Amino acid sequence: MLERTKPWTLVFTLILAAACAPGGDTPAPAEEETAPAEASSALPPVSVLVGHRVADFDAWKAAFDAHTPARKEATCLGHYLKRGVDDPNVVYIYCLATDVDKLRAFLDSADLAEVMRNAGVEGTPEITVMQPMSRDLVAASKLPGIIVMHRVENYETWRAEYDAFDGFRRQSGIVGHAVSRALDDPNHLVVYHQADDVAEVRAFVDSVELKEAMQRAGVVGEPDIRFIQVVDFATY
Repeated sequence: MLERTKPWTLVFTLILAAACAPGGDTPAPAEEETAPAEASSALPPVSVLVGHRVADFDAWKAAFDAHTPARKEATCLGHYLKRGVDDPNVVYIYCLATDVDKLRAFLDSADLAEVMRNAGVEGTPEITVMQPMSRDLVAASKLPGIIVMHRVENYETWRAEYDAFDGFRRQSGIVGHAVSRALDDPNHLVVYHQADDVAEVRAFVDSVELKEAMQRAGVVGEPDIRFIQVVDFATY
């Protein structure tokens, strides 16, 4: 299995390095900077975003780390771990994977449910299985950002407006972004934005320009916006 998924592992390694490489004065290697992370054809076919609250982050993290072999078996290529800015005990785990059926089986397993209970997960986790559509992420420190979830009337219409809005995003301090579609509802989108500072993200979210762009793009209802901070990442 490891040999079969090795090409995807390389892709994930490059994407992960571009998204969350530790900061410093040493520039990232050229191959990381030029990896086609934004091309949907270069991305694995499935990803998952899991969000939940935990009673104690350190205790939960120890259980999460110990469960890595099960995520590998589910064809996960690694993880990004994020904590809520306003509530650090709200945790988000994002994983790219290569096999939809194995990933779904893992997410539905009694083993995962038991691990979550024992780790102190509170309430029912939010689990979204997705198709990664695009990634334009930068090599930087572990950055704050937002996870935006909303439905749209039509993905192609929304996408055209989203792409046309890139100039304002960057002008507002958004330095990286990614788009995914829920597998069970392709008009349910999960959009991730990176910035250097939480204040820049909050100002972007509050901007009139963003609200008008969402209206033009056909966003249905109020978007669900979570402010996050990346705290950990790994490739498997």
